[in-house]
Amino acid sequence: MKRFEGEPIREQELASAKALGDFDMEYFRMIEGENGWIALGRDNCTNQRYFTVLGENNEKLGVIGVYDTAEEKNVTHTVVDPKYRGQGLAAQFKKILISGLDLPFLTMTINLDNEASVRATEKLPGVRKISDEKFEEEFKKAKYIYEPPKEGES
Repeated sequence: MKRFEGEPIREQELASAKALGDFDMEYFRMIEGENGWIALGRDNCTNQRYFTVLGENNEKLGVIGVYDTAEEKNVTHTVVDPKYRGQGLAAQFKKILISGLDLPFLTMTINLDNEASVRATEKLPGVRKISDEKFEEEFKKAKYIYEPPKEGES
């Protein structure tokens, strides 16, 4: 069924993240732009692992990566394809990444002007804010740790 610009997405049309695929730099540049930041190749980012996130029909939904710095471990980088934003996919990406790589937690740093991402992050079960007012004022970012609930917890 064709959806027209501005028409609301029907429940059955919502995308669902199913798997991590090989990273596609061309796709990343398409959705993030030529000047989009990425940890790959940066000396201060180690253990870099990036993936293209695939949906039920192997459609590309976005990109997720994880890397370490000298100060933090399991820093995540999430980019949802613009045509799929607003569907809760960033949270799905993170859950697939954590289970696929068997990570105990993710560190997330979000620009404060990205209000949609801040709101979505703060709704995610298992998230706690770790930045203070001074950090947020200096860097214009909020920092969070995401530890997914254990089986049986909500």
